[in-house]
Amino acid sequence: MTSEVKRWLVLPAGLVMLLCLGTAQAWSVYVAPLQRQYGLSSFETQLVFTTATMVFCLFMIVAGRWQDRFGPRPVALAGALLVGASYAITYLAGGRYFFLWLGMGVFWGLGSATTYTCPIATAVKWFPRHRGLVAGLSAAAYGAGPIVVQAIAQPLLDRRWPVLSVMGFIGAVYTPLLVLSALAMATPPPVDHHASEVASFRRRSLLADRRFWILFFGMLCGTFPYLLVMGNAKLIAEAWRVSAAVGLAIPALAVGNSVGRIFWGYTLDRLGSAAAMRGAQIILIVCAAALLTVRGSEAVFLIAAAGIGFCYGSNFAIYPGTIARVYGPHLLGSIYPLVMAAQGISSIAPSIGGHLRDLTGSFQPGVIVSLCVAAAGLILTTFLRWGTWKRHGDF
Repeated sequence: MTSEVKRWLVLPAGLVMLLCLGTAQAWSVYVAPLQRQYGLSSFETQLVFTTATMVFCLFMIVAGRWQDRFGPRPVALAGALLVGASYAITYLAGGRYFFLWLGMGVFWGLGSATTYTCPIATAVKWFPRHRGLVAGLSAAAYGAGPIVVQAIAQPLLDRRWPVLSVMGFIGAVYTPLLVLSALAMATPPPVDHHASEVASFRRRSLLADRRFWILFFGMLCGTFPYLLVMGNAKLIAEAWRVSAAVGLAIPALAVGNSVGRIFWGYTLDRLGSAAAMRGAQIILIVCAAALLTVRGSEAVFLIAAAGIGFCYGSNFAIYPGTIARVYGPHLLGSIYPLVMAAQGISSIAPSIGGHLRDLTGSFQPGVIVSLCVAAAGLILTTFLRWGTWKRHGDF
C-alpha cells in the first residue's frame, strides 16, 4: 500500500474512531432514565460522568507517551477493547451503582484515554501543512459523537427500552468499529525519524515553560463551562422552562462543539495561536453570560448553548495544533495529554453543577461559577502571555 493511500485511509479511520469515542459527551441522555429506573441522585449520575472525564484526562498522560514510543496501532487497539469492556460491564451490572460507575466511569475513561490521542497525532503527522485544520476535523468527529448517540439512544428510550439495554446495544455496534479503525492506524515513513528525541524528552522540562502553562490554564478554564452545561443540559432546559429546547439541548451543544473544532482549526492556521485562543475565550464569556438571561426563551438558550459548545471545541483544535507547531508533531502524544490533564481538573464541573442543584434547587449558581471560570481563563492566560510573545513571536 502506497503512502498516499495510507494517508487517506488513516484520516477517515481516525474520524470514525473519534466519533465512537464521543459518546460520553451525551451522558445526559441517560441521566433521567437512570434516575427514574434505579433511583439515583443527580450527584450519583454526575459522579459517573465526572469519573469518566477525570480518568480520561489523567490516563492520557500515560497513553500519549505509549503512542509516541510504540506507535498508534497497538495502543489504539488496546483502548478499543477497554471501551468494549466498559459497555459489557455496564450492561451486565443490572443497575448496581458500583458496576455502573466502574464500567462507564473507570473502564470507559481508561479505554477512551488509551485510544484518543492516536488518531489525532497520527493524522497531524500525515498532513503537516494543515495541522490546525486536520486537528480540528479530527476533534470535530469526537464532538459529533453526542449527535449520533442521541439519534440512536433517544428513539430506543422512547420505545421504553431499558436504559442499560440501550447502552449495551451502542457498545455492540461501536466496539467492532473501534477495533477496525485501530487496525488502520499507521505512521508515515520514516517511523523512527524522531525516536531518539521522543525517548530523551523529559516532560518535567515543561514546568519552566510559560507556553505550556498558557495552554494548560486555557484548557482548564475553557472546558469547565461546557462540561457543567453538557452534563446537565436536558435538566437545565427543563428547569428553566424552555421545554421546546429540551430535546435540542444536547444537539445544540454538540453541533456547536463540532463546528467550533473545524472553525478554530482553520482560524489557527490563518491567524495564529494567540488570536485564536483569545477570540474563543471572549466568545465563551459572552455565551455563558447569555445563558443566565434565559427566561423562557428557547432561542436564547439554544444559541448560548451552541456558543458554549463552539468555544469548547476550540480547545481541541487550537491546543494540539499549537503543540505540533511549537514542540513538533512527534511530541504531540507526550505533551498534549499533559495539557488535557487540565480538563481532568475541570471534569468536576458536572458534579459541582449537580451538587449546587441539590443544595439550592437551581442550576443558576453553577452557571454563574462557569462564567467566573471563563473570565478567569482570559485574564490568566493574558497575564502569562506578557513577555512570552517577545521570545516566541505569535505565541
